[in-house]
Amino acid sequence: MRASRLIKSAALLFRGFTFATAGQWLYLDSIKKYKRKNNIGMSDKDIFSLLPFDAKFDKLFGDMLSMRYALDKHPELLPELYYSLLTRDGERFILPLNGSAEQSIDAVMRLIRDKGEVLVRSASNSVKTKEHIYAFRDGEYTIDGSPEAPDTVREKLLNAPDGTLIAEQTASVFAPTVHIAFINRGDEPEFLFSVLTQPQEGAPQNWYTQNREISSVSEHGEYDGGVIAGFDGITAQLRGIAAEFPELEYLNFALRLTDGGFKIHRVDTGADLTYLEHFNDKTAEFILLKRRSKPKFVGFKRALTIIDRYMWSLRAKRHGFMDYMYRGWKKALREDDHDKFTTRAEKKWAHERGFLSYHIRQYGLTEENYRSFLSDRDYKWLRPLNNDYRKLLWDKVTLRYCLDKYSRYLPEYYYHIVPRDGRQQLLKMPDCPEKYARSFDGLLALLRDKKLLAMKPTVGSHGIGFYKLQYSGEHYIVNDEAMGETAMLAFLSGLNDYYNISEYIVMHRDLREIYSEVACTVRIMVINRTGLDPVIENAYFRIGTESTGFTDNIGSGGVFAYVDEKTGVFHDAEVIKEHIITPCPTHPDTGIAIEGTLPHWDEVVSTVAEICRYISPLEYLGFDVVITDSGFKILEINTHQDLHRYPTYNENVHAYFMHKLELKRQGKKLC
Repeated sequence: MRASRLIKSAALLFRGFTFATAGQWLYLDSIKKYKRKNNIGMSDKDIFSLLPFDAKFDKLFGDMLSMRYALDKHPELLPELYYSLLTRDGERFILPLNGSAEQSIDAVMRLIRDKGEVLVRSASNSVKTKEHIYAFRDGEYTIDGSPEAPDTVREKLLNAPDGTLIAEQTASVFAPTVHIAFINRGDEPEFLFSVLTQPQEGAPQNWYTQNREISSVSEHGEYDGGVIAGFDGITAQLRGIAAEFPELEYLNFALRLTDGGFKIHRVDTGADLTYLEHFNDKTAEFILLKRRSKPKFVGFKRALTIIDRYMWSLRAKRHGFMDYMYRGWKKALREDDHDKFTTRAEKKWAHERGFLSYHIRQYGLTEENYRSFLSDRDYKWLRPLNNDYRKLLWDKVTLRYCLDKYSRYLPEYYYHIVPRDGRQQLLKMPDCPEKYARSFDGLLALLRDKKLLAMKPTVGSHGIGFYKLQYSGEHYIVNDEAMGETAMLAFLSGLNDYYNISEYIVMHRDLREIYSEVACTVRIMVINRTGLDPVIENAYFRIGTESTGFTDNIGSGGVFAYVDEKTGVFHDAEVIKEHIITPCPTHPDTGIAIEGTLPHWDEVVSTVAEICRYISPLEYLGFDVVITDSGFKILEINTHQDLHRYPTYNENVHAYFMHKLELKRQGKKLC
C-alpha cells in the first residue's frame, strides 16, 4: 500500500503537484464517494494540479496559528486561540497562546470546564483538517456530544496530532459557513464569489466534507433563503484585509456570523475550490487562465530536478537528515576536499569525525577532545530544532506580515517584484507611501526621493543577491554601476526572481566611525525552551570590510567582535585568515579601534525577548539587527544560524546542543 502511494505521489509531482498538494489529493482520492467534476469539467485533481497559486506566500494562511500572526491587527475578527499542543524533545509540549503561564494538561482540562466548550482541531488548513467539540456540562465531559471519562479526554489530548490547537468555539447566529472570495491583482481586490456550505449528514468529520456547497450568494448577500444582513459591510471589510496581502492572488474567507458581527475561521488560498460545484463566469475565467498558464506536465529540466530532489530526500531520510541539510553537508565535504590550507590527512581525519578540516585549527581539535565539540555534521543533522512555524521567518515578505505588530523594528518595505503568469509584476508593500504608483516608474520616483534603497532576494541569506540602489541626481547607481533611466528600467524589469525593495538601513553614527560602507549587523542567539522565558545566550558584532563588498559576511573577510549580552560592550575583534581566527583590534581599512558599547542595547535586548515570546512556538533563533541612530532594525531572523565559533559559546549553549544530540540519537522527535 505504501509503495503504491509513493508511486502515485511521484507521478503527481510530474503533473506539477507539490508534496503538499499531492498529499491532499491522495487523501481526497481515498474518499471514493466524493470524486466528481464541477460545471466547467474540472475534477478536484485538476484543481489541485494548479495549486498553490502563490507558492511562496500561501503559508501565511496555511494553518490557523499562522493566520493569527498574519491578521494580528484584526484580533476582534478571529476566534481566540488558547493552547497549541506540540512535540518538543520527544514529549508533549503544551504552549499557552493566551497569556497564561500554565503549561500542563491540567490547565487545558480546567480551560474546558471554565469555557463550557472549546474547539479542538489540527492547526493545518487542508482538506484533511478535522474539528472536534470538547465540552463540559452538568459535571460531564463530552467529545462531539458523546460522554467521555476525564481520563479519556486527558489521554486524547496528550496523544492528539502534533500542532493540535485548542480554540474558542464560535457561537453562530447563522448555521451555515459563509465563504467570500476575492481575486487580488495588486490593486483593489475584486469580489469573485460567495457561497454557503454546511456539513453533510453522516459524513466523516473533515474540512472537505464539512464544507459542501448548499447555495450561492450574490455580491449583495442574496441567497436561496433570503438576504444575509450586513453583507455589503462584511464584504467591504474583507476586501480591505485582502488588499493587505497583494502577494496572494486568490483569497477565500470562511466566516461564522455572530451576534456582534463575524469571525474568520480560515482563509483559503485555492484548495477550497475543490468543494465548489458551480463556478460563476468570473471564477471560471480565473481558473481557466491558471490552467492555460501552467503546463499539464513539467518540462524535462524540471523533471530532472524533481528526480534529483526525490533521490536526495530518500538518502537524507535514511541518514536522519532533512534533505537540503544532507545535500549541504555533502557539498561542504566536496568543497573542503579542495581546501588548500589543510592536508589530505587532516581532511580524512576531520571528515571521519564529522568536522570540516579547517575546524581542526579553529577549535584546536585532537583525538582526545573532539567529542566535546558539536561537529559540523551533527549540527546539520539536528535540523530542525524549530517546528514547522519556522516558515514564518523564511522570507522577508512573510516576516514583514507576521511581525506587523513590530514593524517599527523592521526595515520599511516599499515594493515587491513577483513573477506571475509568465511576467514580472510589481506590487506595493505596506510601507510604500500612497503617492508612488504601482509601477517601475513609481519605484524610480521613490528612489529619486529617498536617494538610497536596498533590493534583496525575497528568500536568501549571507547577502547573496543584494543590490544597493542609489540616485545621484544625475544617474541611477546599482552596486556602484551608474546607468541612465532606460537602462535602470531594463535592469529592474529583467529580474526573473522575487525581490524586495526596502529602505536602506543606515548604521548608528558612532558605529559608522569604524566602517561606514556597510550597515553592519549584530547576531543575537536566543534560546526559548519553554516559549515563555527566552534567554539571549550569545551576541557578536559583524563588521564589513572592503573585501566583503556590500555585506558584512565573515567568510568573505568581515571582522567580528564579541558582545557582552548584558551590557552591549563589544571587544576582542577577530578576523578569519586562511581559516585561522586572528586578533584584529583595529579595522583593516580604516584603522579605527574596534571596541565600545552598542547604542540602544537595553532596547534591543528587551524587544528581542518580547518578539520571542510573541513567536513562542519557535525555540532557537538568530536575530540579525542593525543599530541605528534612533534604535535598531531587524534584517532577518534565522532558524538555524551558522556556528563558526562553537568553542566560545557558553556552557548553556553547549549543554543545549548536546542534550538535543543525545535525544535525537535515542530516536526522539525534537520538534
